[in-house]
Amino acid sequence: MTEVRHFLETFFNPKSVAIIGASRNPRTANYWLTANLVNLKYPGRIYPVNPNATELLGLKCYPSVKDIEGEVDLAAISVPAQSTPAVVRDCVEKGVKGIVIIAGGFSETGVEGKSLQDEVKRLLKDSGIRCLGPNALSPLNSALDLIIGFGPTDRLPRGRLSFIFQSGLYQPRLNYLLDEMHLNLNKLIDLGNKMDINEVDALEYFQQDASTGVICIHMESIAGDGRRFFRLLKEITPQKPVIVLKSGRTPAGMKAASSHTGAIIKSSDIVFDTALRQGGALRVQGLDEFFDLAKVFEYYPPLKGNRIAIASFSGGEGVITTDFCHFNGLTIAEPTSESVKKLHTIFPSWEIPANPFDTGVSSQFNPGIDVVSVFADTLADDPNVDCLALQMGGPPQLAGMAPLERIEKVVTFYRGVVSRGKAVALWTTDPRSTKDMVDALEASRIPVYPSAERAVRALGALYRYGQVRKQASGG
Repeated sequence: MTEVRHFLETFFNPKSVAIIGASRNPRTANYWLTANLVNLKYPGRIYPVNPNATELLGLKCYPSVKDIEGEVDLAAISVPAQSTPAVVRDCVEKGVKGIVIIAGGFSETGVEGKSLQDEVKRLLKDSGIRCLGPNALSPLNSALDLIIGFGPTDRLPRGRLSFIFQSGLYQPRLNYLLDEMHLNLNKLIDLGNKMDINEVDALEYFQQDASTGVICIHMESIAGDGRRFFRLLKEITPQKPVIVLKSGRTPAGMKAASSHTGAIIKSSDIVFDTALRQGGALRVQGLDEFFDLAKVFEYYPPLKGNRIAIASFSGGEGVITTDFCHFNGLTIAEPTSESVKKLHTIFPSWEIPANPFDTGVSSQFNPGIDVVSVFADTLADDPNVDCLALQMGGPPQLAGMAPLERIEKVVTFYRGVVSRGKAVALWTTDPRSTKDMVDALEASRIPVYPSAERAVRALGALYRYGQVRKQASGG
């Protein structure tokens, strides 16, 4: 049986890329369209197109895409909207296989812009050339060191996360997501105005893509076949988690979406939300939650149970965290009598709850003992516990160690907890003082969040998705 090759392969695995509108000025966004490919050492052929230059970053410049000697798999067009139809004609004549139109100024701007977009659509209709955008920045494929982006990008850490965006909202924060959030990317596609390629096409591709383990979708509207979109969700979610951030939920948001990408939002948010749940997707309400869940799903498999153990520096924060657990579908675990007996060795002189555990008061009565590690180590082996949420801090007895030695010891400890089958989410109250520790922990795929709420929410999502898989398998 012959394997069907999805047309988006051309976009994610091009053997050659033409940058039409390439600039020699490092202060311009168009400069980085070429510079990123050069700096990342993209292995394919790069063809900068600029009629006013003969060379860019050591590469020969061409006056037109038609003047390029070799074949062009992907053409990234970054010229003003009014000039775009003429460039598209050149691409059709050249026989380019795929096009990304980066500029805005099309259907999202009104009648004149829509007329331009319709003209481009007519030009492409009979050519067989597929198109991303207009108003789009992508694709990205970390395995190929491929990125069509405006900002300087010096690395693309590889992982299982694949993103579908309707707009370029990721671009201004890309380096933050890679360097501070420690997201590990597989592929990314930005759909823009969705003149041709839409979210259904992208979802179909990521369903087939073996290197995609988690699919994250930001959307303002459904441009493709809505029924097909939700059928795909039902097919995909038993194998891969799908996280959805749908904006334009309110009348004001719908109006903003229309002016931004020309999105037409036809169904009510309640109908959309119900269809997402039936499809097994996880809906999020904002960007923090969107990227928080992307990270935890890239790091951990789904949870089979919802029993959580909590340790915080203050009893008050433990109570607050307990409420977060309830709101996120998690229950406070009841440790076995054997676990409670072990924890009694680090209790103060009076009885306190074993879960949630107050590490602050326990530390006062156990100088020189890392009570957080005792708690985590004990409950890592407890059959009544499915996951742990812990407030992060340096154990007192490690304070005299060299920074790297201290970091290595903490990371090794938490690796050991995770290796015993327990998902661990940490939170820190002072990211400034723990940055090196956080970097090392997340390099070892142990997620750290800036608050207990976000740590617990991530674990709750792992459990909810575990239930989706269980129901799909008839369990």
